[in-house]
Amino acid sequence: MMRRHEIAELLDRHIKENTSNGNAAPGEAWYEEDYARAAELLEEFNDLDWHVLKKTFGARSQIWQEACVYALGKTGTEGAAAMLADVFVRGHDAISCYAAVFLAEQNLDTFDEEAKRRIRLRAHDLFKDGVYREQGEEYRAPLERIREKLRPV
Repeated sequence: MMRRHEIAELLDRHIKENTSNGNAAPGEAWYEEDYARAAELLEEFNDLDWHVLKKTFGARSQIWQEACVYALGKTGTEGAAAMLADVFVRGHDAISCYAAVFLAEQNLDTFDEEAKRRIRLRAHDLFKDGVYREQGEEYRAPLERIREKLRPV
């Protein structure tokens, strides 16, 4: 039986293997099938694993982070959605915009009011002065979807 935090370490290793230790964008195989192994690992995460991933995430390269966000976006669990929201709120602009693509597909009603407020503020910050445009015009639509879903009634 694996010790719990080893699952988070396996995920880290799997992403590193697919990104040349975080130095090169993953190949097509990542987007077609290899991310699925990462998603399987994420589905097994418990609270400690999510804690370890949060601590690890910020210390990894942007390439590693993007590969992780892709796997999170394809996982579909509550924990993965919460981690996506955390990345969106706390990440630097480039990774926040990329996380928005996947966060926009989530059911944001499942988040508590504080999380919704933080997501709404971050979306507003990325829109303000067109910050998201520095990352790419393609991020406008997912950011608008997030804002629309969280518009106060």
